[in-house]
Amino acid sequence: MSHLPQSYTPVAPYETPRRARRTFRVPPGFLLLIPLVLFAFLFFGVSYLVTPEPDVEVHPEVGAVSLDGREVLLVPYDRHGARGMFQLMAKDMFQVRVAAADAVTGEVLWDKQLSDELIWEADVLAAGTRYAYLATDDGLIVLDLRDGSIVARGDGVAGLGGSFVAKPAAYGYDPEGRRVLAMNADGAVLEIPLDSTTATPVDEATTAKWAKSLSVTRSKSTPSATATKAELSPGARVELRERPSGSLLVLVGENGQETPLGTTVFHGAHVVVNGKAAAGASSGYVLVEHSRSVNDKEDVLSAISLDSGAVVGSLTTDSAPERAVTLPSGATVVATHGQVVVVAADGKITALPVGSTDFFGSPS
Repeated sequence: MSHLPQSYTPVAPYETPRRARRTFRVPPGFLLLIPLVLFAFLFFGVSYLVTPEPDVEVHPEVGAVSLDGREVLLVPYDRHGARGMFQLMAKDMFQVRVAAADAVTGEVLWDKQLSDELIWEADVLAAGTRYAYLATDDGLIVLDLRDGSIVARGDGVAGLGGSFVAKPAAYGYDPEGRRVLAMNADGAVLEIPLDSTTATPVDEATTAKWAKSLSVTRSKSTPSATATKAELSPGARVELRERPSGSLLVLVGENGQETPLGTTVFHGAHVVVNGKAAAGASSGYVLVEHSRSVNDKEDVLSAISLDSGAVVGSLTTDSAPERAVTLPSGATVVATHGQVVVVAADGKITALPVGSTDFFGSPS
């Protein structure tokens, strides 16, 4: 006999609710994008990976300036070519640029394009605390040292206007007067004080002096950066003496007495000069460019101590020096065909990475 209440209703065993299965649905059109992505990778990515960096050629007239307590180099250079299809489509094939780089760390502060011409000259004349001045094939260009932006250019330079001359040889720098000199199309000479953007006429004496070196017709000449001898101080110099096995450096005193500077023999050697002076002499070394050996013509730049004659620094370069500049710190900047080399006051030699780019062709 059942003892269950009459109202009792059997209950089914408890079952855990099943979760609904989530199914991944491909968005409409996604499969159509895959071929496009693959094509973009092959077209842009692979072309970037298999092509080399553009050719970089440094202009010899580099400059230097003190900016926020740092020695900064101003380097005009050519960049020819494009790496990959993106750069070929979006960037100029031929570029003339100027970069500002920390002379100690090599950090590139800014890098700006000036021209898209195949052959176009740009020389750094001078720099103040605000502006840098470049003599170019478009006339005078004034740049803001903070970011490299163009402040004035060509006929936009106040006082020159339509009478400006589109030749580097029409411009020069007077370090004593701390001013840029410019010859206009009428043959008049004007001055632009550092950190100014306005040209004003000069007196007759200055005109007579600078009319001999400025020109609206001839090309600007660049003095050689190497020689077989160089001045160390008034009456003293260093010279290379030929020996059967190569060249030996000798010190020549005021009385003409010669003293060998070390025992290292250099092949195909020249002394690096800044004007007539030996580059680096103020810091106690002499720079010599030479071949690696009698059988190896690869260019090498070496720093030789004036005290001991020992080689205190050495670096392989892409070519012979084309320009040498001495910095206030005692370091020496040497420009070759495609490199900018800094020789520290202790003779250590390093190359600065000017002209490197990223995937998009922007300076890196």
